[in-house]
Amino acid sequence: MRLLRRVRVIRTRRELPRWLEKYRWVVTGFAALALIFVILKSGYGLAFTRSFAWAIDVFNYLVLAVFAVDVVLGFVFAPSFWQHVKTRWFDLAVFVPVGIALAAGGTGISFIILRQVIVVGQAFARSRRFAGFIEGLRIQPVRLLPLSFAGAIVVGTLLLTFPAATSDGRGASLVDALFTATSATCVTGLIVQDTPVFFSRFGQLVILVLLQLGGLGIMTFSASLAVVFGRKLGLAQRKTVSTMMEEARNIDIVRTLRYILVFTLLAEAAGTLLLFIRWLPDFTSPLEAFYCAGFHAVSAFCNAGFSVFSNSLQGFRSDPMVNIIAIGLIVTGGLGFIVIRELFNRDTLRHGPVFSLRRLSVHGRLVLWTTGILLIGGSIFFFFAEYDHTLARLPLGTKLLTSVFQAVTPRTAGFNTVPMSGLRPVTLFLWAILMFVGASPGGTGGGIKTTTLAVLFLAVRNRVLGREDVEVGRRVIPKDIVYRATAIAAVSVGIVAFFFAVLLVAVNAPFHKILFETVSAFGTVGLTTGITPSLNPPGKIAVTLLMYIGRLGPLTLALAMRARQSRLAIRYPEARVVVG
Repeated sequence: MRLLRRVRVIRTRRELPRWLEKYRWVVTGFAALALIFVILKSGYGLAFTRSFAWAIDVFNYLVLAVFAVDVVLGFVFAPSFWQHVKTRWFDLAVFVPVGIALAAGGTGISFIILRQVIVVGQAFARSRRFAGFIEGLRIQPVRLLPLSFAGAIVVGTLLLTFPAATSDGRGASLVDALFTATSATCVTGLIVQDTPVFFSRFGQLVILVLLQLGGLGIMTFSASLAVVFGRKLGLAQRKTVSTMMEEARNIDIVRTLRYILVFTLLAEAAGTLLLFIRWLPDFTSPLEAFYCAGFHAVSAFCNAGFSVFSNSLQGFRSDPMVNIIAIGLIVTGGLGFIVIRELFNRDTLRHGPVFSLRRLSVHGRLVLWTTGILLIGGSIFFFFAEYDHTLARLPLGTKLLTSVFQAVTPRTAGFNTVPMSGLRPVTLFLWAILMFVGASPGGTGGGIKTTTLAVLFLAVRNRVLGREDVEVGRRVIPKDIVYRATAIAAVSVGIVAFFFAVLLVAVNAPFHKILFETVSAFGTVGLTTGITPSLNPPGKIAVTLLMYIGRLGPLTLALAMRARQSRLAIRYPEARVVVG
């Protein structure tokens, strides 16, 4: 008994009173109601009566007071003051912008809403009901990837319907907003409304943010920011990000994420600076020149194809500087960060680029060889096919420059320096093939990827030569990769064929133009022969779905097949089937 009396229970966690938990749900309800008022007033610009507007202001101050009390109570009932400051530092940080807003005559309600969203998200993440669901998503990128893109599209659609998002102050229709948000998030570039004319500066910035998130991959982007700000990634997060980056090797994910974010920012900053220097004399305002340069640099690196010029880059077809900068950004973004890191690293600075080229992996060599063959072959074909047609009135130097640029842009970039509607049918057919192939794995582009094409070509070549294994560079490509490439190509052809048939029924346009539009949407390219703005609502919805599937379909299929690799417990007898 004496021993039991001397035993003390040390509490490491203080249980919060039940009334405090209920009070925090009241704070969340107030913040949700305040968010609705912000969307209606600031987003959609609804005109309220003077008395109702006064009531909203009073309610916002009430939310501010309730929020302040919640923060104070959190510190009062915390088991450790400094530990609470460490974990909930953003509660105190919110008071800084709120104080500035109050001094300027506002309420700072937007920052309080943001804080409450974070708190509610953390509460859901810790709850038993949602913990299993969230953990399941983290370890299954096949589900997480589509949901992250869908969430960004929903938010972008909502923002583009705001009156402030359009030049006429009416906001985009729901279908047009959904189409544009999907096109931006899936880095496609197809537009149903002229971006510089229809959308305001706010709407264009929404598009810019969406295409930046979609180009890098939303989960990769968010994880990169977390790493930069010092947050540690768990084992499940590392596995998820590695899978989404299509990187199967055992690498340092944290350093890779930091490299991806830094390289992206440096590449886009360099493109912005060079374009700003070139366009500064063409604009009356340096700020406008800087905005256009930044928009096109991000759009080019992300292979998005969005432009703040109504005719894309047709006005700069004979400008070597603009063309070379755009080509460099497009090709770099489309190579994939796996190859980029092999080409540009510390060894490159120490020993030169030749050293890095010699140490390239088989994957890197396949990407560079396939990319080079497609670009050179496409340039030569475009030059001779359109020499006396689209390029007829251009000087020889401009013809060569235009041919190279137009061979680069079908690699999911979407920019054009000549009207696509004026190309020969044979050129449109070959460009459809290039768009279907797309960029490389781990990059910002879409399509079935260059390595898929290379593996299929090598498999056919080796089969014709009677070889059992698919060999390249004194290495054997595993059969599961060959099967995966075959499945991706076959399923992609089926998706294009299905949506092509749907658009043939829904849209009244020539056969070849609908085919070109279908492949462009699936490959997330953004090139069009001019039928996109004239699409009816069913056609817009079909193309919207195709852009979403095109951005995620091949990657999701590859991830799903990688996750489901298994061997049967038994092996059946072989059956001979006659083919060919």
